[in-house]
Amino acid sequence: MRDTRRSAALPNDTSDGSSIDEAERIVLTAMRSWLRCANLSASHREPPSWRNVLANAGLHTDGLVHFDMLMRFLRCDANCPRDERCHCRNRLAIDEAMLLQALADLQSTRSEAALRALAHWLPRCPDSGVLKIARWFSIALLDAGLAIRSVTQPKPYIH
Repeated sequence: MRDTRRSAALPNDTSDGSSIDEAERIVLTAMRSWLRCANLSASHREPPSWRNVLANAGLHTDGLVHFDMLMRFLRCDANCPRDERCHCRNRLAIDEAMLLQALADLQSTRSEAALRALAHWLPRCPDSGVLKIARWFSIALLDAGLAIRSVTQPKPYIH
């Protein structure tokens, strides 16, 4: 059985030299843990550690629900497959960077910019409700003291 705790960790610096802060690390770890749990077969079900990551960071039940709903929207209603990479990665995937950017935009009340970032996956974003859920999650992050800073445009990953 593989130790999945290590795969959820993220280094302080990405290989392109850009640094991520604690708030971004928490969201990324939760995202990767959520996706790992969603991809496990029923016979290998593990406790959803993304809940622990976010709860330990100070998010309340509503924030956990909003995160789960957001991830379900992005997983089920996506226009294109999610940017998946092997576990040897030490950089942000394009999709991860776009979601962090959307959350940063929503925390800074820039809804139009967040819509552009989310439209990468969801062309029906304005009428799908995902923007509202992403906004609720971004507010829950702020309530927990987790401000996401605006990230630079991600560079394509080549393995």
